[in-house]
Amino acid sequence: MATATEIASLRLQIAEPDETRYTDATLNSRLDAAAAPAETRIAWEIWTEKAAYYTSLVDIAEGGSSRSNGALQDKALKMVAMFKQRLDDSATEPTVITGTRLHRLRR
Repeated sequence: MATATEIASLRLQIAEPDETRYTDATLNSRLDAAAAPAETRIAWEIWTEKAAYYTSLVDIAEGGSSRSNGALQDKALKMVAMFKQRLDDSATEPTVITGTRLHRLRR
């Protein structure tokens, strides 16, 4: 079970300060099901979902005002790339080799 602190931290990473799209229960179940590093992996997944959603938005220009919704997808894809890099970095941490090999030297 994810703690309230973990859920709040994830909310900050996905830029969802309240339960409009992702409820606490949803984030909790995703955190519980995710492999380590859980928060980073879920943030990457959610930003990927957001980028996919933003593809359906269009730029609007009417009445002298405009809204460039295409920029939302670009920014979401930058977040996807950032979290993917974090996942890749955590997967390539050096492994520690333990133990000693003993060999008998012969002349």
